[in-house]
Amino acid sequence: MKSWLSALPQILLLSAFAWVGKWLSAALQLHIPGSLIGMGLLFLCLQLGWIRLNWVEAGTTLLFSQMILFFVPAIAGIMQYPWLLGIKGLLVLIVVVSGAALAMISTGAVAEGLFRLSEVKRRDSVENS
Repeated sequence: MKSWLSALPQILLLSAFAWVGKWLSAALQLHIPGSLIGMGLLFLCLQLGWIRLNWVEAGTTLLFSQMILFFVPAIAGIMQYPWLLGIKGLLVLIVVVSGAALAMISTGAVAEGLFRLSEVKRRDSVENS
């Protein structure tokens, strides 16, 4: 109970950033969720030093520890689409997993290629010195 009370002002600060982000998204008619804009603003404020990490750290830790509560509505939403639990759902899952795997494999291949290229350039610059 004490951790909730000590983290409450920090959670309110995090919520304020989400509200500001939602307001900006609506006011500027952006097609980006306001919570993401708020998270970006929070990141910017943290990077600029306007907000210290210890001002929000306990609140974020508490929210992450309770994160399963935030995913319950998503699980309940699946119950509205029972076809997701059948063969069609399995096909959707295969497409999603294979797409994610292809993205990870291609990212790894590009990163490895860039790493090898930088190693060759570094070796050539050392040999030419």
